[in-house]
Amino acid sequence: MTPAFRRVFNPVFLVVLSLGFCGGCAGPAGVAPTLETAPTATLPAPKVAPGDAFVVISGGGTPLSNNYSQYLQARALNDAWRARYPREAVWTFFGAGNRPGAPVVLADVRRQYKHDGLLVESWLPGELAENRPATKAEILGALQREILPRVAQGGTLTLFVGDHGELSRGKVRESAITLWQMQRTGSGAKASWRSDPKEILTVSELRAALDAGLGRGRVVFCFTCCHSGGFHHLDVPRDAPANPAWFRGLQPVACADWSETPAPARIAGFTATTEDSLAAGCDPDPDPEKWRGYERLFPEALLGVDLMSGKKLAPALSDFAAAHTTATLLDRTIDKPFRTSEAWLERYATLIETVLAESPALTPAVRAQVERYHRIVNGEAPGVSDPAFLAQQQQTERFLAALAEQNPSAALVLLAGTRADLTPAPETTSGGSRRRAGAPPNIRKLWSETIRPAWKAALVAKKVADIPEAARAFELQLIALEEKTPAKIYLPGDREAVRNELFWRSGYAQVDAQNQARAVVVARWEAGRRAAILAWARAASDEKIRAAALTWGGPVRSKNAPAVRASNTPPELGEKKEALQRALFYRRVLGAWAFLIAVDERGALERLAAWRALETSPLPSS
Repeated sequence: MTPAFRRVFNPVFLVVLSLGFCGGCAGPAGVAPTLETAPTATLPAPKVAPGDAFVVISGGGTPLSNNYSQYLQARALNDAWRARYPREAVWTFFGAGNRPGAPVVLADVRRQYKHDGLLVESWLPGELAENRPATKAEILGALQREILPRVAQGGTLTLFVGDHGELSRGKVRESAITLWQMQRTGSGAKASWRSDPKEILTVSELRAALDAGLGRGRVVFCFTCCHSGGFHHLDVPRDAPANPAWFRGLQPVACADWSETPAPARIAGFTATTEDSLAAGCDPDPDPEKWRGYERLFPEALLGVDLMSGKKLAPALSDFAAAHTTATLLDRTIDKPFRTSEAWLERYATLIETVLAESPALTPAVRAQVERYHRIVNGEAPGVSDPAFLAQQQQTERFLAALAEQNPSAALVLLAGTRADLTPAPETTSGGSRRRAGAPPNIRKLWSETIRPAWKAALVAKKVADIPEAARAFELQLIALEEKTPAKIYLPGDREAVRNELFWRSGYAQVDAQNQARAVVVARWEAGRRAAILAWARAASDEKIRAAALTWGGPVRSKNAPAVRASNTPPELGEKKEALQRALFYRRVLGAWAFLIAVDERGALERLAAWRALETSPLPSS
């Protein structure tokens, strides 16, 4: 028996962690956006066992990455739990910890809005009732001192994590939640902020916290962040064990000690994607029609509420499993949603494809089932009559039908292709992680050596027309930073490079009426900065400056010229590569389950049944 099988069973614990979901509606033309207050229904207080707990955690990273859609997700969950459950049963951790009626800690929510055809940056405090900072110390401290003691005698922890996610660094890489990274340093006039990229919570760290205090509790979770799939390993072993009885003679090291009874499952849930994959990105300016990832679809299905408007969509669902099914059927993004019971079966699929397929010592009966597994993955009907298996098979068929409808050119492959057909061709890359390309060196040189000196002189002499004083001061600040550190170039139009300076120097970081008014002016200038500076350069008296502007920005397009259409054709609904990966995953899961039934692997099947039961645990109802 592997160590993962020796864990002590613990009854139910429900925590909601909503970590970083982003996006936002555009405000009215010419108006900087504010945080709308979505209507929430007042529901009768349900019957909640003393040990039940509900925790919302969200808003990780920094003000540059904590996007508005993350706030929308966290707000909906926080409002719903606090409307339905006792105050002492709900915890919320979002961003800097801003609360209504309390002094603003920091504007921690990034939101874009449209103004005069431009997409303008803005920042707002993500205020939530009884909110706390989403830092590791705050979260782990609350788990140790407040949440886990509440559930240790037999409660349910519902855990919702919607934040940014990443892979931890070091020799052993695993899924991690990106927590709030801004830390205040100094005090008084010398007070400032710094970011700490080590503010993450890994699978191992969360597992250790739960092991230390969960007691007889159980956990039902949902993670909607990037790289979230690794959190199934809170309870699922990294490697499925092989049964010694499958072999004659030489046994591989993957065999386990089967003399002990496996511990019952205690932690199960759902994730938006796999450990090695990104999820559908959160958004500072979510489009009501196009924002359709698991991060939005799961909580909307669960709560029955539109996250953007707060309008009622449908009755709330009774458990996370139903919300997962609804979200998976509708998800047309790069997400690859799956559940803990499937993660367990996938581990067995990998065992079959590696250890068992390569072993010459398998018994004839087990060898026959390994070959049958491969036929099922290649498209053969499983032919299994087990009721739970049939229910999973029917759900898989629904998922595949939805994927086929979303990807019509790949429909035949998704529904009837072989394993080879479902395996996407490897992507050709130059190696390494994908980085922002930035401007070509010649453009950077034109800016720093030709345009910028003249632009600075004109700003200092106040000879630039139609530039607000706050914007003029901001431009001079950027130029001073470039001159001090030549490697830093805040090229007009490179909004990602400028965003940090915009937040700290515009006034958005200091939340008061005077600073906010100045911030709006500066942010609107920044949104049109490239066009404004190029227009100034094209009209300059110096021929070198005009030539540089022509090289950089091209000729001025006539107002009567036809609009330039994007060269790329509209994509199909859905993501074809991810659709193929999802279809292959479903085949492997069913094949592994059919194998375990055929070889009568009762220990693994019992754990599978326990995780499936935990996944469908109903939420406390009124």
